[in-house]
Amino acid sequence: MSFEEFKETLADEEKIHGLYGFLRKAWASWFYQMKIYVSYRMNLALDIIDIVLSALIYYYVGFLVSTDDLVKLGYTPDYVAFALSGIALSRYLWTTIARLAHKMRHEISAGTFESLAAIDSDNFKSWITGQVFYGSTWSSSTFILTILVGYMLGAKFTRNPFVWVQAIFIVILVIAIHAAIGVMAAGMYIIHKQLETLLVLMISVMEFFGGVIYPLAILWNYPILYYIALLMPFTHGLELFRRTIIDEKPLTDPKILTHLGALCAFAPLIYIGLRVYEYYLMKAKRLGLLSSY
Repeated sequence: MSFEEFKETLADEEKIHGLYGFLRKAWASWFYQMKIYVSYRMNLALDIIDIVLSALIYYYVGFLVSTDDLVKLGYTPDYVAFALSGIALSRYLWTTIARLAHKMRHEISAGTFESLAAIDSDNFKSWITGQVFYGSTWSSSTFILTILVGYMLGAKFTRNPFVWVQAIFIVILVIAIHAAIGVMAAGMYIIHKQLETLLVLMISVMEFFGGVIYPLAILWNYPILYYIALLMPFTHGLELFRRTIIDEKPLTDPKILTHLGALCAFAPLIYIGLRVYEYYLMKAKRLGLLSSY
């Protein structure tokens, strides 16, 4: 699907109103981006190789990690499962937070964003929704492959389908909250530009404090760093995910409830993100900045 075909699809959907029309336009935005991605088979192959190599690296690092220390800190002795669960969930960070701003830069610099504005009727909400779904689809494919490679390497992830239902619920919650940050950043990018470096830094900080490859309990020796980590939604999402797929703890477990409550406290970001995005979009329309880079 070329950009012109994509634009014509959106224009046709303008005749359809309501939720159905919104979903059709969001689907067109998703499908357009997916078709571009799968067209580059070399890039797809390199993504797969990257996932396998990352898993193998932490598999061998696991031989150097003291399992007794992991247990003392309240985690599983299986470092491969511990590290790969963190790597798998962290795949969502870039696609939810930084990718939308990156996509916005591409569309504005190419001049296609202004073309889309000519047929826009919902302040690009359906377009943004489709892009969020695309990012989640891409991250989910790498997420699933990372987990599968982990199983092949002997990682002791749960095999209980009911536990995985809980894990998927947690992943969806993590995606929704972090996508809200991404939508907010995309709106700010329309006016301020050059936010990608800041977003990459933000993601790096979240990965570091979230404990992707080390136990969060290590930060107990550094109270300031520990409480900074608790101020980030990804920290709670990762703890929830690990306790679910490795320890098989239910939602009623006190440790799960504590982190679930903390993660849900960030839910208002979804509303705030949409409002910030709409504010910057309307300001850009008034100032005629949709085509300036």
